Amino acid sequence: MKLTFMSRSRHREETLHMIKNLNCAYVPVSDAVKSAEWYAQVLGMKLRAPVEPGRGAIMIMDEGQWLFLLPSPDGKPLTFSTTAWAENGESFEMFPICFTTTRMQSLYASLRESGTWVETDIRDEGSCGLQLTFKDPDGNKFQVFQEPAS
Repeated sequence: MKLTFMSRSRHREETLHMIKNLNCAYVPVSDAVKSAEWYAQVLGMKLRAPVEPGRGAIMIMDEGQWLFLLPSPDGKPLTFSTTAWAENGESFEMFPICFTTTRMQSLYASLRESGTWVETDIRDEGSCGLQLTFKDPDGNKFQVFQEPAS
């Protein structure tokens, strides 16, 4: 197979907006029923349909995106290490998914009330908005973001 190259401007025009958004994500869990309850009670997501034994749960977010909670027998959480995130270049346990919210204070209160691990308090990152990092009961690490006030 021969690769051909095109000019940057032509390539940019042909590839602009080919991917519109993230429709769904898949998260490993130890128990889909218990996880679905946690995601509903703590994060406010809705369960799409009853969980069938041995199957996963589909949680629906406020704007319709789906989060699949799938049984994972190996128990490995959805995280990875990177040296590109921390300013000092040290290894950092990264969150693969960043959610958005318009209710950061309420979410933070719900996470704390449930005893959820939260990395720090809500951080105000100025033009990057409010940010908070937390883990679900299976150790899956997430960040949540709220756009800055205009």
